[in-house]
Amino acid sequence: MNRIERFYATIERRPVDRPASWLGIPDEGALPKLYEYFGVDNMKDLKARLGDDIYPVEMPYHSPTSNAIYAAFDFAKKKSDGSNEHRTLTAPGFFEDYTDASAVDLFDWPEPEKYIDPEECRKVVEDVPDGYAVLGVVWSAHFQDACAAFGMEDALVKMFIAPDLFKAVIDKITDFYLRANEIFYKATQGKLHAVLIGNDFGSQQGLMVGPEQLREFVFDGTRKLVEQAKRYGLKVIHHSCGSIYDIIPDLIGLGVDAIHPIQALATKMEPDRLKNDFGGRVSFCGGVDAQYLMVNGTPEEVRKKVTELKETFPTGLIVSPSHEAILVDTKPENVEALFDAVGCGKKRKRRYGSVIAVNPEKLEEYKRLHAAVWPGVLKMIYDCNLRNYSIYFKDGYLFSYYEYVGTDYEADMAKMAADPETQRWWDVCMPCQRPLDTRQEGEWWADMEEVFHTD
Repeated sequence: MNRIERFYATIERRPVDRPASWLGIPDEGALPKLYEYFGVDNMKDLKARLGDDIYPVEMPYHSPTSNAIYAAFDFAKKKSDGSNEHRTLTAPGFFEDYTDASAVDLFDWPEPEKYIDPEECRKVVEDVPDGYAVLGVVWSAHFQDACAAFGMEDALVKMFIAPDLFKAVIDKITDFYLRANEIFYKATQGKLHAVLIGNDFGSQQGLMVGPEQLREFVFDGTRKLVEQAKRYGLKVIHHSCGSIYDIIPDLIGLGVDAIHPIQALATKMEPDRLKNDFGGRVSFCGGVDAQYLMVNGTPEEVRKKVTELKETFPTGLIVSPSHEAILVDTKPENVEALFDAVGCGKKRKRRYGSVIAVNPEKLEEYKRLHAAVWPGVLKMIYDCNLRNYSIYFKDGYLFSYYEYVGTDYEADMAKMAADPETQRWWDVCMPCQRPLDTRQEGEWWADMEEVFHTD
């Protein structure tokens, strides 16, 4: 199975060669350590190195107050630095002092059409490497934003003492997201496979607000957001942290395809319970505890947990950390263990060195060729997951070094060998070379044994 086939089969609970997997969205502060550990310097190479199946793409959004769709509303009453890049859940919000529904018109509601560029939406999706299941991250967190509009405590009180105002505010927010998503979905039509929307409804022990209030104020907007995505043929993954067992039937009824995450340590969110109670009706994502296990556990403990999850969910579970963000205290070796245990790719070397002799009369021609390597050849080298490719010359010998960041070396080398332009390049270069008599059968350049390496 390829990545896209595996994603659809997993989320539709059909047989798979292995479960689909997802790294999540690493925090910026976690990236340097991850890049160093895996020997890469960018997200594309990191995902290729792990053998990840899903590539998330956040909807581009740029307004005077925010560069993130999840912080589109400038609800904070007080700011220390004039900015608002995070939701103001714990701070006083604009509507804190109002009770009448007419107050909804006092706020300067942003217009998504002004701040979302369809061309930029197309570009960020088209920039995803081929072969991934592309996940549009739109969040559309209408409940959390409604809470931020008042301040969390006040919002939950206003549900009871000023329900018409709360409903008017959350409806305005929902309308904003429906308009924003419409721009994104139209611009990227046919290029997305799924969408991630969500709100945090749960704490570690249970729901933050009663199911009745969610059904009265929130789920109508959720239904509209799900139906909108389905009209574009997208699978819908719904995010909510915490213990949300009691509303999983509601989410199923709203049409979501998968629930993210299985927060492993939250009450009543045990994988076997979820599988037994809901496994035939909805899929899940997560399950590998990001609160303790990925931070303090050992790679062997992570592998054991993934093995347990695969036994519980032979399909129907996208294996992933139980939080969408890999945080700075997550151990990179545990990330590696997670993907190895899922079965992402074969065990492979990361560094390759090889040697070949050069015909003395062809040395200058060889140098001239490599001073201007054909662009198509360079692209194929990159597409086949080779990085830091270098060639050195000394005393009649050429030494080659590169790093491999993919998951199937043999398949990538076969892809390169089948490329017509690469074949023409080899036809030009090979007369300059003289392979060693000691090379192994099938080799042109002779593979070298790595004796020492340090980063």
